[in-house]
Amino acid sequence: MSQSAAVQIRETGAAALDLDDLAPLDSTSAMPLYMQLAERLSTPLRMNQAALVGRALPTEAQCMEHFGISRPTVRQAMAHLVSTGLVTRGRGRGTFVAPERLNHDVSLAFEDEMRAARKTIRFRLLSRSTHPATAEVEERLGVPPGTPVEHIERLRLLDDEAFAHEQRFLPVEIGRHVTQQMLEEMAIISLLTTALGRPPARITNTVRCIPAEPRIARLLAVRPSTPLLQTEHVYYAVTGAPLLYGAVRFHGERFQFTLDSPIQTAPGFTS
Repeated sequence: MSQSAAVQIRETGAAALDLDDLAPLDSTSAMPLYMQLAERLSTPLRMNQAALVGRALPTEAQCMEHFGISRPTVRQAMAHLVSTGLVTRGRGRGTFVAPERLNHDVSLAFEDEMRAARKTIRFRLLSRSTHPATAEVEERLGVPPGTPVEHIERLRLLDDEAFAHEQRFLPVEIGRHVTQQMLEEMAIISLLTTALGRPPARITNTVRCIPAEPRIARLLAVRPSTPLLQTEHVYYAVTGAPLLYGAVRFHGERFQFTLDSPIQTAPGFTS
């Protein structure tokens, strides 16, 4: 968790909700009790999450007594709420309403979405260098062994808070058209479009969860091994030639990714 987010997640003295306002659990239902409890708690939180950030949820003991359930049931419910981004838990501190996660449709430019949400995006250049490609970069960019490539490392700042770490590799013939000003001001699609005179035609993108390395953790102001969402990608020209290979790491508790895509089935498949 970032330092500024940690300041937000604190006990404010006002409870997030009143257990007396929630419907009782149904022991005869096919839905597990922990899921019923998670649903009872999440409904009022989702309706007003932004206004409730930092407020404490009822304690495990209070939930156990009010609903007549076991501690493991309460903990399962709270773990579910943590996984959905509604709450955050601190050892010895309790459970608190978390800031809303920012959602990114991976078919759109992240920066365009954030600007549409009236958030300020900036870039901080950390390093720029040229060196022989590693085996992984050679494979992704389709270059011969030992080919020099340009390595660019940046931080993305959202409303002046570091929220993502970028690492990009591109052929030097493209890199020579990328200026310092472009690196400090442009999102990667705009940067490639300006450097090439036309936009990239296609991108492959793999999203997975990884633990934060110590250096990346420091840059993003999170604890080492904090789960990060990583998008690993290759941009391609209309000819199919790779233009750029890279990865961007986001704070996993504050961001989520969405992909809306038609379902394709194999020929002859019947359900």
